[in-house]
Amino acid sequence: MQHHPEPILDEHWQGFELARDDEFRYVWIWQGSNIRLIAVPHGDMTGYAHGWCYPRDPELVAKSVAEWAPATQDEPAGWHKRPTWPVRRAPRRDADPTYNRARCVHGCYLDEGCRTVNCPEALERRDRARLAPEGTS
Repeated sequence: MQHHPEPILDEHWQGFELARDDEFRYVWIWQGSNIRLIAVPHGDMTGYAHGWCYPRDPELVAKSVAEWAPATQDEPAGWHKRPTWPVRRAPRRDADPTYNRARCVHGCYLDEGCRTVNCPEALERRDRARLAPEGTS
């Protein structure tokens, strides 16, 4: 992935391109009370393939993208909402299985619980573990 030393203004998306790889441009845009990081396929001006919402902190988003390895890691870290489906899968995700563990819709690893109160996926996982016969969960 090629990271830009300074974000590049994207007039079309009214945001800033932070990086690019062979498939996508990674652009952040203001989205209501969030920042949305979007993965825009090269040459596509109509939509984006993947998106992640972050708090309104451009430096946090830039740091997340700078630390992300999209070839081996499914998604960048630090997001709190994934508004797109399907979940992005890194081409060589098996090279980093610890990073690519299952996440809930709020970006937390399911095996660690969720920071969001009453996350349906975390509650379902907890209930499943509680109801499973001892030694099978």
